Amino acid sequence: MILNFFINVNLIIDINMKYTFVILFISCTSFAQIDSAHTGLIYGEDHAFAVKAPSGWVLDNESGVSLGLMAVFYPLGSSWQKAISVMYTNTALKKIKGNETIQKVIDYDVNTFKNEQDAEVKNGSDLITSDNKTAIVKIFYDKKNKNYEAVAYIDEKYVVVMLVLSSRNKEDFENCYEAFEQFVKSYFYLTDNVKIHDK
Repeated sequence: MILNFFINVNLIIDINMKYTFVILFISCTSFAQIDSAHTGLIYGEDHAFAVKAPSGWVLDNESGVSLGLMAVFYPLGSSWQKAISVMYTNTALKKIKGNETIQKVIDYDVNTFKNEQDAEVKNGSDLITSDNKTAIVKIFYDKKNKNYEAVAYIDEKYVVVMLVLSSRNKEDFENCYEAFEQFVKSYFYLTDNVKIHDK
């Protein structure tokens, strides 16, 4: 089980023009056990969680920033721009109208996808995260563009977290699905108490 030593975490983010640093107050001394090259801390309003890059995948905290993605993942030897399959995280704030429940977020995604694409949506098998949450998985197929996506939806107090595998073809999607399962299973929620200070 990944990151099971995070207990009583408070997260403070200080941002200034040149750098961002994160201070974690942790009630035990196992911080050194984190594989920091492969584990990403994802944070935003009212949420912070960790995910780990699957074996053979790279965590990149720069390439997705322009798209609002704090961490993106792709196979070793490829890149965010060139990979046939990539993974990333996203969140929906529950205080925004239409996002109040996980079911509303899922319904919105399914309905939008079906309305905007010649699309199929199937239920995937639920996955259990490292902190024992159930991730509801949906499989999206865009017939027009031949793209495949798997989205794992995780319900938290103030947000719905989405972990996504996106592939340009079926073969690569199927080949990468085990890595997606590893990615989702690595998920560990840290705290709702995130304070972001601008300097």
